[in-house]
Amino acid sequence: MSNDVNAERLPLLEQWEDPNPINYKEQCICCWFSITIMVVLFITVITSSSFPYPNLPIDVSEIPQEYRFRYKDILDYNYIIEGYPTEFNGGTDNQPEFIEYAEIEAVRNWTDRNFNVIEFRHNSNATVFSVSTVTSEIESHKADVLFTAADDADFGLESCEYQIKWAGYFSGDISRRCEKDNEIDFKDIAFFKGHPAWGLTFLSVDKKINYGYSTRADFWNLFVRNIFVDQAAPFPPIIPALYIACYNYLGRINDK
Repeated sequence: MSNDVNAERLPLLEQWEDPNPINYKEQCICCWFSITIMVVLFITVITSSSFPYPNLPIDVSEIPQEYRFRYKDILDYNYIIEGYPTEFNGGTDNQPEFIEYAEIEAVRNWTDRNFNVIEFRHNSNATVFSVSTVTSEIESHKADVLFTAADDADFGLESCEYQIKWAGYFSGDISRRCEKDNEIDFKDIAFFKGHPAWGLTFLSVDKKINYGYSTRADFWNLFVRNIFVDQAAPFPPIIPALYIACYNYLGRINDK
């Protein structure tokens, strides 16, 4: 007989089954659910941190003609506008070295590139409250500026819309449109030259009248600089600060 016939037969092994099988479908669902929760929480944190002053009352801007302008934090996009306490009544013995007039707040979300101006009102009893005065929308080499109280009454220069445009690194134009004067198109009202880090000069369109300036930024002190806007300037004092904020914001975004 052949060896195959006489060979010892091995018992057939039964197929082993895991008593606790892995459900890959459930695992995938749980994984995607966890990722979704993390994304939602991340977006919530980012959005909430972008709006530290929600639902504020609107008011006319009271930014003075001369002020200091600096980063709120070197790692952030927000700015602080501040001035000396001697401009307030009631003495300065118990006041800080500088008084904060406003914060220029970057709206950080996935679609918008905006800056809002939040101004701080100082009452005679030393209490402070916040109001919204200016909004702006940033595009490539351009910023549209709108004063939030413009529709409430005639506030002169702050009843108009403004555009800040810069074609190159060292010059640009400021244009204005006033609906109260039935203006349809924006008209150039000023020219500026220089660089935000090294100093700016704001001039008339024909470059014969000096409307204001910003000084060189102090790189070791939150890039603080002084800004002055003459009373005869055809734009509000906040405009130079908004240009610097928009220019630096786009520069930092493009560098990433």
